[in-house]
Amino acid sequence: MEELVISLEDVKKNIIQFNRDLEENTDIISQLTQFIHWYYIPTIDAFGPSKYIGYKNMDTEKYARGENKTGVDTEKIMKEWFVKLSPESSKSQELMSKLESQFDLYGKKVKRNARIHILKKGINLS
Repeated sequence: MEELVISLEDVKKNIIQFNRDLEENTDIISQLTQFIHWYYIPTIDAFGPSKYIGYKNMDTEKYARGENKTGVDTEKIMKEWFVKLSPESSKSQELMSKLESQFDLYGKKVKRNARIHILKKGINLS
């Protein structure tokens, strides 16, 4: 089993890597529609899925289509820094629209039951 992230900095690095993998047209694009829990960091204006960003030093190759990884473990650790938004909240709808626009670039649709998570109030990651 892969090692889970231990700091918010680890998460930030993984979100940056996830978006780099998308830009480089890696295999992760074909898996976009499988992710449910999306985490957003405003200072880098980027999203990343729990199952990818919750493990240390992740990239598409290491992700290996989610083999031997579980969102259950990553969700537990991510709760330390993030809070899940209610789908009805205006912030959730705003960010979901932003995520949908990103998916449109790859001809993909966000999973119907997808949820947005944001940094807990008072956490500032510069």
